[in-house]
Amino acid sequence: MNVDADVIVVGSGPAGAQAAETLVEQGCRVLMLDTGTTAAPGTAAPRGAFLDLRRHDRAQHRYFLGDDFSGVPLARLGAAPQVTPPRRHVLQLAAGYAGILAEDFAALESHALGGLGAAWGAVSFPFTDGELRQAGFTPVELRPAYERVARRIGISGSHDDTAAWVGPLESLQPPLPLDHNASALLAAYTRQRSALHRRRVRVGLPMLAALSQPLDERPAHDLADMDFWGDSGGSVYRPELTVRRLQRHDGFRYAPGWLVTRFAESSDRLVSVTARAVADGEERTFSARQVFLAAGALGTTRIVLESFREIAREVPLVCNAHLYVPCVHLRQLGRPHIERCHSLAQLTMLHDPTGDSSALVQAQMYSYRSLLLFRLLKESPLPARDSLWIMRALAPAFVIWALEEEDRPAAGRFCRLAPRADGGTVLEVVAPDSPDVEARKRDRQGALLWAMRRLGAWPIRRVHSGPGSSLHYGGQFPISGRDEPFTTDTAGRLHGTRQVFIGDGSAFRYLPAKGLTFTLMANADRVACGMVRCGR
Repeated sequence: MNVDADVIVVGSGPAGAQAAETLVEQGCRVLMLDTGTTAAPGTAAPRGAFLDLRRHDRAQHRYFLGDDFSGVPLARLGAAPQVTPPRRHVLQLAAGYAGILAEDFAALESHALGGLGAAWGAVSFPFTDGELRQAGFTPVELRPAYERVARRIGISGSHDDTAAWVGPLESLQPPLPLDHNASALLAAYTRQRSALHRRRVRVGLPMLAALSQPLDERPAHDLADMDFWGDSGGSVYRPELTVRRLQRHDGFRYAPGWLVTRFAESSDRLVSVTARAVADGEERTFSARQVFLAAGALGTTRIVLESFREIAREVPLVCNAHLYVPCVHLRQLGRPHIERCHSLAQLTMLHDPTGDSSALVQAQMYSYRSLLLFRLLKESPLPARDSLWIMRALAPAFVIWALEEEDRPAAGRFCRLAPRADGGTVLEVVAPDSPDVEARKRDRQGALLWAMRRLGAWPIRRVHSGPGSSLHYGGQFPISGRDEPFTTDTAGRLHGTRQVFIGDGSAFRYLPAKGLTFTLMANADRVACGMVRCGR
C-alpha cells in the first residue's frame, strides 16, 4: 500500500491545527483531510470601527443582516450568537453529510476550515489540576503543553482574584483594555470583595486568545468592536491561521473537500482512511502510519463507530449547559458607550458552591452594543417600535452574562449509530433533561445572580439557550487506564487500535464550567508529541 503521509490529521479545527503544527515541527509528513467550507465571497465585513461602519457604510446590511436576512434570528436564542452572517459557513452542512438525529438537543457540527474554532469566543482558561484529573489527564503532562500553545497563538490576560480557580498560565500578554461597563463593574467588585468572597464568588479578567501585542505576523487587537463580525486582522486566533501558515511548509499538505467516513488498520502496520468527496460523492482511500482524529466530538464518534460497524452501541455524552442573563447596568444609564473597545468577553465571574473548587460555575460578561438591537426585540413583550426606543436608551448600560455549568456522564444520555431506510446510518443523540440536575443548577446560579445585583448589574431574566447549544460536546471515548473497548489510553490512542489517536473532546470524560478549546489545543499538542515518540 502506498503511504500518503506519516500522519493523517482528520479535521482542521483547534485540535487538528495544533497537532499538525507539532507533528510538522517534529519532522513528520502530515496530510490534513478536511471538508474545509469557507465563507462565500462578499460576505466578510470590511476593516473599520463598528461605529464608523454603522454611520457611513451603505452596504453594511450585507454583513450585519445578510443579503437574505439570514442574520435576523426568528427562532429561540440558540447556539453561538457570534455565528453572524460572515460566519454562517461555520455551521453550514457539507454535501453528503451523514446527519444527526436529536430531539430537543442542539447537536451541531462544523465543516468549516477551522471547525468551530472559526467562530469561538476566544476565552482560553486552562483547567485546574482537579479539573484535569476529573477529565482524565495528568496535570504535569498538560501544563507544558498549555504554555507551548499559549506562546504559539498568543493569550492576553492577568493573574488576579480568579487565579486559583482558572489554572496557572505564565505565557501571557498584557490584558486587553476594558470597556466602560467592565471597568465600572470591576471597581464595584473591588469595593465589595469581602462580601462576595464570603459567598465564594470572585471576579477577574478573562484570558483571551486575542493579542494585546503583535505576535509573528499578526497585529495587536485594533479595538474596533467588530469581533462578532471579523477577526481584527488576525489578532484573534483562528485555526485557519495555523493551517495557512503550515501550507508554506513542504512537510504539510492540506486536502479540503473530503468528508472522512471510516478507518481501518492493516497487517503492515498502516492505517487506511476512507473519505467521500464533498463535490461528487466519490470515495477515496488514503493511508498513513498513524491517524489523528480531530473531527469534533460528534464527527469523531461517527467515524469510530462506523469503522467498527457498531450499530446501536451507546457511548457516553457530556455537554456544558449555557444560560444567558441580560442585565441593565444601572450606573451606566445615560452615559455614552466607549468608542474604542473589543467585543469579546470583558469579565469573568466564578462561583465555588462546594468550597473545594471541584464543581465551579462560571460566567463571562459581554457588553451588547456590536451584536445589534434587533436580536433583543423578539425577546421583548412590548410592541417592536416601543421596544426599539427602550433598547436604544438602555444600550450603553446593557450587558449579557453567559453562564456555564460543568457536566459529567449520566445514565440515559448517549450517542449511537442508528440505521437509515436507505441502508446508511445516522448519528443519534439522546440527552433527556433531569429535573434533579436542573434544580441543582438553579441553586448554583442563584449565587451568581445575587453577585450581579450586588455589583449593580440587575438581571432582567434568564434565557435558556437549550440543551446542546454550548457546542461543548465530549465524553464518547473517555480516557481510561484500563484496556476497554471504545475508550482511549492516557496517550490518546484509541483502545483496540495500534496507531489511531483521538485529539478532540470525545476523549474528555468530564467538562468543567469552562470553554474547552484551549485545553483541546494543549491536549492535541501533548498527544502529537507522544505520537512522534511512538512512531520512531
